[in-house]
Amino acid sequence: MKKYLLLIAFSTVFLTFKSFGQVYEKIYDLSSSEVQNHMNQNKISGVDILTGVRAHHVIGLTGIGISQKSALEALLTNDSRVISYVLSEDGTSLVLESQAVLTKEEFQTLLQSLNGTITGYAVEYSI
Repeated sequence: MKKYLLLIAFSTVFLTFKSFGQVYEKIYDLSSSEVQNHMNQNKISGVDILTGVRAHHVIGLTGIGISQKSALEALLTNDSRVISYVLSEDGTSLVLESQAVLTKEEFQTLLQSLNGTITGYAVEYSI
């Protein structure tokens, strides 16, 4: 029984590290050489790889009505990863400045609670 519990715990830890590694790798691949150098220096320094890296998202949205718009604004305002945002009047587009740890997938998870969907997405990383 102990072997199975240890196997489950090890598998969970391994899969968690692997998924975080894939996020870092994806951001690294999409970044300019300046951001890549910054991420490499963070790794050498022993700090979180994404420290000091910002993401500039341009997002197209559907399914965001008036009531969902104010709920989305509240979610974005209360999220510590969000630096600033501009949401269009009709709720169909969002320009979002955030820490790099806020990925498209994590934003989709936030959006699911409002029954909204992403129709277009672009991101640029900077330091």
